[in-house]
Formats: sequence, structure tokens, C-alpha cells
Amino acid sequence: MTTPDPSDDHRTDEGLSRRTMLERSASASLGIALSGSIPGLLGAAEARWLREVGYGPLVPDRAGILSLPEGFSYTIVAQSGVTTLGSGEPTPDDTDGTASFVRRGGGSVLVSNHEIGGNETFKVPALPGLTYDDKAGGGGTTTIEVDRSGERVSEIVSLAGTHNNCAGGRTPWETWLTCEETESTLAGGKRHGYVFEVDPYDQRANISPQPIKALGRFAHESVAVDPHFGRIFMTEDASNPNGLVYRWMAPLRSLRLRKGSLRRLTDDAGSLQAMVAFTRGGAFVPDLSVATQPGTTYPGALGRRARPRRRERLHAQAARTGHPQPQAGGHVVG
Repeated sequence: MTTPDPSDDHRTDEGLSRRTMLERSASASLGIALSGSIPGLLGAAEARWLREVGYGPLVPDRAGILSLPEGFSYTIVAQSGVTTLGSGEPTPDDTDGTASFVRRGGGSVLVSNHEIGGNETFKVPALPGLTYDDKAGGGGTTTIEVDRSGERVSEIVSLAGTHNNCAGGRTPWETWLTCEETESTLAGGKRHGYVFEVDPYDQRANISPQPIKALGRFAHESVAVDPHFGRIFMTEDASNPNGLVYRWMAPLRSLRLRKGSLRRLTDDAGSLQAMVAFTRGGAFVPDLSVATQPGTTYPGALGRRARPRRRERLHAQAARTGHPQPQAGGHVVG
């Protein structure tokens, strides 16, 4: 994320917001394998919630890295500039979105984004065959194997030559979609602002990476896949005046979505739509961050074929009138 929104940090009776939990989890430069549960990451202000689930108070960590309840432990499996990749370079900076997959033989395989824009010390090395753009600022992904006891087995580059890899999404066919949170065209390089697919198990599938252009070019944040109906939902971390929520609809020839489907898409395959939401009174909702309560709903619509030029027109119209006109009817759940 580039600009934290205070409204995202609300609390509910059920616990903390995602942002608060992540901010309290650990230093962003560390990869940590936990022996315990996510509730162990919560702070003292959530003592009542902790008592309810039975984990007890946090015990201060003498190393000052991650405090956990009594009986829990952690192992550092990757640390930027400290641990080493299989190719010999230091672990890159700015670990961000990560997905965990079951490791064959026991343990886990972690695919981690590195939200690197060019000024960081430790970049994802531009290894031959795994690099999209050798002029990029050093973003990409690394893949870490951890055994059943939480010990690091290996760490390798699985994608290089991308820019500002922020969040993404795990697919039902066991791959990771990594998102570039940018719309840059780097000097002497290629255009950025795309989604790439990374295979946690088969490094051969990661050779010669290409963006999934059918999913649009914008400052991608996260992705959620609905394989049954051929839909992919995406969020945008942008301003001037707001980021959008997108829905991509697969062409009939690609249904059902499965492993390999996205890599075979043509650049203009399917339909990319942008969501427009309104209050019950008809007022335009400029950004969904104003919806701070679970279950909030807005009447809305999805515009057809919201390719980058269409998206720019929606932004311009919103800035001019505060009320862009949708192209297709529907109902949107916020």
C-alpha cells in the first residue's frame, strides 16, 4: 500500500482490521514462520479478545522482533540483506504480499512479493530467463521452501524485472498472481502496471515471464479469483481522484479457468469492467474506504470494457462532476 487510510484501521467486536494486524506482525524485512496462530500477533489493547480465544498475554521478545503468547515460537526464514538466495545474492528488500502453499514432503512453500521501485539496497536480481524487463527497478518475487519443522530449506528468485510488486492473490489452481502497483514506463524499458503469474512448484513455468495484459494495466493492488464463473476481481491503489474495483470476465473459450488458462489469453481477451457505486440516496461514492463496517452495501453498476483509456475517462468525469455515469446496470456489494 502506498497511502494508508485511517478509515481502514477500524475495529470490530470480532477483532482487528487487516491493516492493524499486519502492521503489528513484524518488521517488513523479515520472513517469519510461526508456530502458533494469527491471534498471537495482536497487541495488548486486544487483551480481552485474547482471553476469549485462550492464548494469553504477549510475552516480550528479547530480540525485539516479534512478541508471542507463552508457548509460541518463531523462526526467521528470510531477512533482507542477511540471508542469501540460491543464486548467491542477498535476500531482497521490501517483502510484501505473500502466499503459502503446501510443500511436497511436508512444510510450506512461500511466494513473496518485493515492492521495490529502484531506490532499495537489495533488489531482486535480474536472472536470465526469469526477467521481464532488465531496465526495471528491481521488483519481483522470491520463493522460499520451509520444512515441516519451520526451518528454511531454500530461497530462489521466481520472477524478476518487475516494478513495485505489492499484493496479489492465490489462485485455486495453486499459483500466485503478483501485482505491479504502478503505471510506469521505465526509461529504455517496458511498460509496467500488470499482473504476472508465478508457479510455486515448477520453476520451468516461470521462464520467460509475460504480463497478463487481459487483466488491465493500472496500479494493481490485489486479486481474487472465482474459477467457477470465470471471474477475477481486482483492486487499484490509486488517486486523482480515486482507485477503482474491477471485474474481469473470462471469454467462453477459456471456461473453466484452470492452470495455464491465464498464460494462454490474448491481450484483449474477456471483458474488463470498472465498478461505480452510489449511496441509497444516489450520491456517488468516490472511494470504498469510506465503508468501514462489514456488510455495507451500495447500489451500483459495472461499466463495460473498462480498458485503460475508458478508466482514465471515468476518473476525469468523476473529478469534473463527482458522478460518473455507468454503462451497464447491476448491483454491487461493498
